Amino acid sequence: MRNNLIDLRDKQVTVLGLGRSGVAVSKLLLSKGAIVFGSDSGNPEVSIKGLDFEIGKHTERVFNSKLIVTSPGIPQDHWVLEEARKRGIEIIGEIEVASRVFKGRMIAVTGTNGKTTTCALIKEMLDGGGIKAALGGNISPGIPFSEAVLYSDEDTIIVVEVSTFQLETIKLFRPFIGIITNITPDHLDRHKNFETYVELKRKLFINQKEDDYCILNYDQEITKETHKEVKSQVFFFSVKARVEHGTFLIEENVFYNNQVKSKLLFRKGDVLLPGMHNLENVLAASAASILAGCDIQSIKEVVKHFSGVPHRLEFICTINGIDFINNSMCTNPVAFKRSIESLTRPFILICGGRNKNLDLEKMTKTITKAKYTVIIGESAVSIAQFLQKNNYMKFSIAKSMDAAAEVAYANASAGDTVILSPGASSFDMFKDFADRGNHFRESVSRLKNGKSKH
Repeated sequence: MRNNLIDLRDKQVTVLGLGRSGVAVSKLLLSKGAIVFGSDSGNPEVSIKGLDFEIGKHTERVFNSKLIVTSPGIPQDHWVLEEARKRGIEIIGEIEVASRVFKGRMIAVTGTNGKTTTCALIKEMLDGGGIKAALGGNISPGIPFSEAVLYSDEDTIIVVEVSTFQLETIKLFRPFIGIITNITPDHLDRHKNFETYVELKRKLFINQKEDDYCILNYDQEITKETHKEVKSQVFFFSVKARVEHGTFLIEENVFYNNQVKSKLLFRKGDVLLPGMHNLENVLAASAASILAGCDIQSIKEVVKHFSGVPHRLEFICTINGIDFINNSMCTNPVAFKRSIESLTRPFILICGGRNKNLDLEKMTKTITKAKYTVIIGESAVSIAQFLQKNNYMKFSIAKSMDAAAEVAYANASAGDTVILSPGASSFDMFKDFADRGNHFRESVSRLKNGKSKH
């Protein structure tokens, strides 16, 4: 048994935050016999049999427990958590609870970019190889880790996408395979500085033992250097160099090396996903799948047919020779740059949103490659100012997604691509990036049907 299991029978637990993960962990706790009280300062719709809860505020009832399970969206300096610490109440997160309940094995993936694609690839590869697998965690669309645990047994491998917000509250969380895809500045509005952000990413491996595996990006120094801090067996993936343990690209071929010998996995041309960043994701997923017992042929089949995940360079449709691409999952400047570099046709760009204390100036240098740009969201004025400084004037600001899609379409010609690639958070105008992407799809659908809102 790999994890430190927890006895929850008759244990009083408060779940702080009743969003997606809060609801899932409440159900898991109740299924294990815990006495659960939920509290949310907002007004979510909650309907869980056996759950006592409050909404609209946090009251003194929150502290009538020995354990608080906090939502990843609640910062660690929130007054409720500060007060709980003063009272000696243990605070953990949803993935920590799920990992203590789950009797099977976990593959956990974190990183600034590529997490969702890498997780989805691993799940597909394990499925293809006849290995019982489930997918959960921070992934969207998808289900929280706690919900995946409810429907899994000890023979299941759960592939878990993990964010820094979730890693803040782990204590015993221990994946048998952990992956960092890459590390670049993100969420600095929450974590204050890049050093803290890096430390949280590396925390993924803190509980691993010698018989576990750590998979790292060899081509990025800050990620590669993580190997000095881990106790587990280190494997790398690289598109630039041969590695002794892991997956790598040499000319047009991808190999897996376990030091004893190299095995040809597939050709670069077999990969359906566009861009070198996606090739990195494929290499990371391949290494993890092999270590989990997957055969090479199953990996190759997935690589040849996997077309991506919703909201990540997702092709929507073609209207009068113009392709429309939904890349709403792009929420930071590095993901933005990589996505734009993967395009092969002239493009009209829709970007902007809520900035997370990131470097917008670097992003604007990539924007200038667009034939025309439509800017949305809170960062619109700042981006516009940077574009003007770069003598790029082919842009306008739109107040809604419908307006943005219409302006982008009006400035496109047959053979062009219109892409929503925000490079920023969605929370200024939408519930989340999926909501933003869905609004874009609806706007494009109206264009296709000749129905304008303006």
